[in-house]
Amino acid sequence: MSELKIGWAQTSITPDRPVYNGGQIYPRVSKYVHDPVTATALAMDNGSTQAILVSLDLMCPPEPEVTDRIREALIDLEGFDPRYLSLSVTHTHNSIHPVPFLFDDEALQRLGAERIAMPERPMNILEGEEMNAFLIERIVRVAKQAWLGRKPGGISTADDYAAVAFNRRPVFEKGRSRETIMYGVCSRDDFKRYEAGSDHSADMIYTWDESGALTGVAVCIPCPSQVFELHSFLTADYWHYTRDALREKLGKNCFVLPLCGAAGDQSPLDLTRISKCNVHELEAWGAQAGEVFRNFDMADICRDIADRISDAVVRGLRKARNRIDSQPRFEHTALSMHLPIRQVSEDDYAEACKRVDEAKAHFSPENPMQGADLVDIFEPMGVVGRYLQQHRDAYVDAPMHFLRVGNASLITCPFELFIEFSLRIKARAVSPQTIVVQMTDQYLDYLPTHAAIEGGSYSSAPASTTCGPECGDALVEEALRQIQSFWQD
Repeated sequence: MSELKIGWAQTSITPDRPVYNGGQIYPRVSKYVHDPVTATALAMDNGSTQAILVSLDLMCPPEPEVTDRIREALIDLEGFDPRYLSLSVTHTHNSIHPVPFLFDDEALQRLGAERIAMPERPMNILEGEEMNAFLIERIVRVAKQAWLGRKPGGISTADDYAAVAFNRRPVFEKGRSRETIMYGVCSRDDFKRYEAGSDHSADMIYTWDESGALTGVAVCIPCPSQVFELHSFLTADYWHYTRDALREKLGKNCFVLPLCGAAGDQSPLDLTRISKCNVHELEAWGAQAGEVFRNFDMADICRDIADRISDAVVRGLRKARNRIDSQPRFEHTALSMHLPIRQVSEDDYAEACKRVDEAKAHFSPENPMQGADLVDIFEPMGVVGRYLQQHRDAYVDAPMHFLRVGNASLITCPFELFIEFSLRIKARAVSPQTIVVQMTDQYLDYLPTHAAIEGGSYSSAPASTTCGPECGDALVEEALRQIQSFWQD
């Protein structure tokens, strides 16, 4: 085995101008910076295998054409193959975004953007191609710094637990009627159960220099960073507080690579507890139609999460410091899975077109659609977009990375992956520790389970899913095959 070289870098991706906040159906413009959003890169290389893992405090990875430009800019980086760059996000809903809408461009063209009410747009807003250029420059810079800063070192891994994620898809039953409502109010008398469980795992990869000093840690938590999500400002959410807590415990120069594990049906907020004093607030929040002030201190929630994650990392460190490996098994495969697109029927398309046309007739630049109107039209707009997409190509290419780092395997995917799939991978994989990271290199919407499709609601309907549950089954099997290949000898 060859000596491992490790490099770290971090940079701000916080602009000094207003931006669009991505993540909600209604458009938002940032009003101020609550805390900085960042890009962090970890480079690893042993002469035959390499990787640069970049974590971004963004809602979703850059569009494929933007990622292509980033890789093109790294072609001249000596010794590095841009295929082995991965771009993951923490999935904050309060970061920078190049456009104000979540709608598919073709569906938006059918409706007409002029029919949508917009917040006041500052003259100096950073958007579109200028935003993409800003992001490309920062990501290329941090990737190069990490790669060029490589030095001999070692890694060690550990797993532990931190209660961060809670299922956000409660099921309600009344008589023979049953439905799932994302962010439903669980204090209702017809609340029955949650559609699935939660994953409280915390997976860590620690890096060390030649003297045995800790240089950084990659931390995978299966939960999006969405405590603040409906508000109009920039924040890395609980990861900002977690980075601060980790550096207080591990040293101010310790790098932190936050990774969002599979969490398509997870939230950092416990609906069981907060439903009691947030009945009306949760109804408004679940509608996702505008800013909602809920009855809890969001910063306190983030600080509590930071304490739980940092405690888990410190517990893991006690084990990891005794098994540092400077020549670990290190392997990396990058590929794309060719997956079938979830289809919508001609009847569904016709009904969706009817609803979009009705909205088009009812609303105008003088009488634009507000937040609730946008939520009402989101599903039919999604069906229109999907129908047009499936007639261009019945399949989609899903980029994925598979790594072995010592005794751990790390898998990335471009979906908001429901935890059932990642738990299957973790339980069946031959690797002693298995880390599953979502929303990497591209955004292909939620990947729901069969139970979620049956239950309905946002995150399982066609408008918010590119692929169906059978693709999740295929993803599990491909991940297990790739992991098996790393442990064959």
